[in-house]
Amino acid sequence: MQEYQIALSPDLDLAPVDFAAAWNADNETHSIAKAHVVPSTGTHYDPTLIAGALISITTGIASNTLYDLIKQILAKKGHKHIHIEETKKPDGTHILVIDIDEG
Repeated sequence: MQEYQIALSPDLDLAPVDFAAAWNADNETHSIAKAHVVPSTGTHYDPTLIAGALISITTGIASNTLYDLIKQILAKKGHKHIHIEETKKPDGTHILVIDIDEG
């Protein structure tokens, strides 16, 4: 199992609690893992991207499958063009920073 923390850009205008609720309400994503909102720890990634909280998901699926599921949830919230950047923390946790794809 791998822990992923999802950081949402303020440009998405989507609170972490709203993303977690949408993830947990969707049958496909909820059957894979439950999303939890956790306080931001202010580590080495850009803290301006974090609205004081992260979404934590622990799952055994491949990261590209997780990316597709994240895109699916955000598309339902009206965000069709997003960019996901992954960073691995020293403790093994992966941070997925999600923002709007301007390209």
